[in-house]
Amino acid sequence: MRSDLSTMRPLLDGFVSRAVTGDGLAAHRSPAPFPGATPVEVRDADIGAGHDFHRTLLDRRSSLRYADEPVRTEVVLRLLTGALERDGRDWGLDEQAGPLEAFVFALRSEGMPAGVYRVTAREASLIAPASALGDPENLGVQREFAGAGGIVSMYAALDRADSWAGAHGYRMCVTRASMALYDFHLECQSHGLVGTLFGGFIGTAVRDLVHSDGVTRHPLLSATYALPEAGE
Repeated sequence: MRSDLSTMRPLLDGFVSRAVTGDGLAAHRSPAPFPGATPVEVRDADIGAGHDFHRTLLDRRSSLRYADEPVRTEVVLRLLTGALERDGRDWGLDEQAGPLEAFVFALRSEGMPAGVYRVTAREASLIAPASALGDPENLGVQREFAGAGGIVSMYAALDRADSWAGAHGYRMCVTRASMALYDFHLECQSHGLVGTLFGGFIGTAVRDLVHSDGVTRHPLLSATYALPEAGE
C-alpha cells in the first residue's frame, strides 16, 4: 500500500505550529488567590536522608496497596517543593509559560492537619480542612486511590502556555508536570513511601476548593503517596 501523508499533514502541522489559539490576554489573568490560606514553613523540615538514586530505582514499585498509618505531611510538602524548585530551575520557562503548582490532598496526616495544601516552588499553605473534601473516593476513577495517605495533583496555567507557544505550550506543560511528579514520586520512594502516578484524578470534585477554572489553573497529572502495607 502506498504511503500517503496527506491525511496526516494537519496533525503533523499541529505539532510544528506555535500559533496562539487564545485571546492573547493571558498576561492580564492570574490564578485565583487563597486569601484565607495558612502559610506552612517546610524549607527547614528535617525529613532525613533518603536512599540513593540507584537503590531507589531498583526498589521502586507502583502500588495501590497502602498501610492505614498516617504520613508525615511535612515530608510530602518538602519533597514536592523541591521537585517544583527543580522544574523552575531546569526548564527556565516560568516567565514564558507560567510556573507549575501542586495541590496535596492529605487524607491521613501526621504532624500537620489533614486537609488541602497548595504548594509552589516558593511556598506552601493549608487552604482547606479535610472535611471540605467530602468522600475521598470522589477524587479518582479508582476507589483504591482514596486508600492512600494522600493524593498530589499537578496544575498548570494553560492560558499562559498557549500565549507562549500555542499547542506546543500545552505539550510542554504536560511534559514538565510529568517530570516534576515523577521527581516527587521517586523522592517519596527513596524516603520509604509508596504510591502510583495516575491520570484518573477527578478535578471537578475539587474545582471550587482549588479555584480551578481550566484556563489559569488546570490539573494535568496526579500521584498517590502512603506508607507501605505490612509485608511489602
